[in-house]
Parts: sequence; C-alpha cells; structure tokens
Amino acid sequence: MRSARRSQSQLIAIGQHAPWVIASRLGAISRAASAPSARDVRELQRMVDEKWLALGDAWWQMSMQWWQWQAGWWLRPQPWLGPAGDDPLRWWREAARAGDAVLASGLRPVARTVAHNRRRLAARS
Repeated sequence: MRSARRSQSQLIAIGQHAPWVIASRLGAISRAASAPSARDVRELQRMVDEKWLALGDAWWQMSMQWWQWQAGWWLRPQPWLGPAGDDPLRWWREAARAGDAVLASGLRPVARTVAHNRRRLAARS
C-alpha cells in the first residue's frame, strides 16, 4: 500500500497546486492580452514547453516501471500452471500494486512540475 499512498499524495498535490497555477497564468495572460511583454511571451512559451517535457518524462518513467515489473513477472510461477503455480489472489494483488507503482511513477514528474511552478509564480507575485 506504500505506492498507493504515494500516488494518492501526488494526485492531491496536483489537485491543490494546479488550480492556483492555472489562475495565475490566466490572470497574467488576460493582463497582457493587448500588448504582451517579452516576459509574458517567455512565460507562455515555457507553459507550452514544460507540458511536453513533463509528458515525455512521465511516459518514460511509466514505461520503465512497467518493463521492470514485466521482467520480474515472467520469472515468477504463474497461477495458471496448477499446483506448481503461485496463489492467484497474491498474483492479482501484486499486479494491482504494480499498476499503482506505474501510476505513481508517471505522476511524479507532473507533481514536481506543478509544485515548482506554484513556488516560482508565487515568488513573482
């Protein structure tokens, strides 16, 4: 359950910080709508770029976590092998924990980016 708490805390952090970051950026965009400064243009470009970087990092982290679980999965006894196989309930619980670990590894870069943006934009204000 440790990874489940980790993914839940990351979702909570994203849910707390993201609305503030969105409101801050929308306010800056609306104030600079007619004549954006160079700083506003850089912020808009950064806003677009960081989404792609966070997505790529999240995708990479999730795929590495998935492949790590897959590599270990094939080495374990499987429940469909009968008496030589593993306990099916234990197998499903492990698969659920692995799925949550994949989710947590994908949320980590997003939560980190959102928290960093909140601190950076709050220091600007």
